[in-house]
Amino acid sequence: MTGGTALIQLRGVGLEVLAPAPTRILHPLDLDVAAGTSVTITGPSGAGKTTLASIIGALQPPSEGTYQFAGSEMMGRSKRDLAAFRSQHLGFVFQHSHLIEERSSIANVALGITDPTMSRMDRDQRCQHVLDLVGLASLANRRAADLSGGERHRVAIARALAKSPSVLIADEPTAALDQPTGQAILDLLAQVTARGATLIVVTHDVRAAEMADQVVSIVDGRRA
Repeated sequence: MTGGTALIQLRGVGLEVLAPAPTRILHPLDLDVAAGTSVTITGPSGAGKTTLASIIGALQPPSEGTYQFAGSEMMGRSKRDLAAFRSQHLGFVFQHSHLIEERSSIANVALGITDPTMSRMDRDQRCQHVLDLVGLASLANRRAADLSGGERHRVAIARALAKSPSVLIADEPTAALDQPTGQAILDLLAQVTARGATLIVVTHDVRAAEMADQVVSIVDGRRA
């Protein structure tokens, strides 16, 4: 792990579900993620890697352990507090881009901005800026339905970057893409840390692991 202070700190974090029968999804583990670094979470399907990312992203509460973000304890917070935390600090990119098909690229990106006080002019400028960052400034007004798979992923990344998140979490961002397009998306994600954000990628793609500052391998719910 390179540079920076511990932005994310997990201690003994695990997950066990009780229904329909007690099942251990993630065994207790420790993890430190430095600010401004990249982490790849790897492992076979069903190993628990997406569960770990969901806990880091405050989408799934662990059943045990402690989770500190920038020195602040996340455990015990209300759903409203966690939603506000995600809105303020986190950006998400999923395997499927989840764009609104009939809206333009820039309109989809605008959905990532959650600050109600931002003016329309500032919002438009921010959206245009992040589209430029992902190489799609010229397609700002093109409908999502008319974009290629790679272009859709770029719009999804731009949407996640629009609010300047502290952490960007990407879950299998290259799974549905051909090799060249997948590499282009990984190259784009690698630029996130250059702008000071922290990147967490869940993937089977070995190329992502080769680019990461830290690789976390999860097998059968355990950190390998």
